[in-house]
Amino acid sequence: MSMRNPNKGFTLLEILIALFVFTIVAMMTTAGLHSVTTSQAATEKRAERLSELQIAFTIISRDFEQTLNRPIINTQSEPAVFGLPKTIAFTHGGLTNPFGQLPRSTLQRTEYFLSADNLIRRSWPVLDHAMKITPDQRILITHVSHLSFEYLDNKNKFRDTWPPPSQTQGLLPRAVRIVLTVNEFGVMSQLYVIPAENPENNTDKKTEEESSVQKEAQH
Repeated sequence: MSMRNPNKGFTLLEILIALFVFTIVAMMTTAGLHSVTTSQAATEKRAERLSELQIAFTIISRDFEQTLNRPIINTQSEPAVFGLPKTIAFTHGGLTNPFGQLPRSTLQRTEYFLSADNLIRRSWPVLDHAMKITPDQRILITHVSHLSFEYLDNKNKFRDTWPPPSQTQGLLPRAVRIVLTVNEFGVMSQLYVIPAENPENNTDKKTEEESSVQKEAQH
């Protein structure tokens, strides 16, 4: 009479079936983890790009909001705003000088242009600078395939260059529009109003005030 061995193990077929099921579960788990990791990496990358754009547009907005009508003298005289279709250079305030301790003003000359698919901000610590002064250069936005500038004149017409031939020399544009194509986001357009008043605007305002005073005096 034979007795069944209670310690008998799994058969080869049972082991193969268990390995097959384990392999399928492992593959599904690995694929799910890979999908989650890839999605998280893409989200983080997009967040970094959005942060890059936000910081860049904040800096650009700050510069244009402090534009001043102050021409410069370098190797030759340049207007306060010198704009071309692909680049712009202008004078603005906002350069920090705590308690006036540094031997310079708070004005700065800044240039924006595209180089190697990067939006570059180049600035000089002094306005009437010599060629030997090395400017500070910073990449604001990467992977930019297109950049253009447009300048709004006092007749509300956008122009490709500034100052235009028909415009009175020494005047500022009313606004500057920047159009750029950024990878992952497409075409982006920003309009920056120049708050600084032009000399002729001040003259017109003064004339209106004088006329108003004269009318009140007549009454």
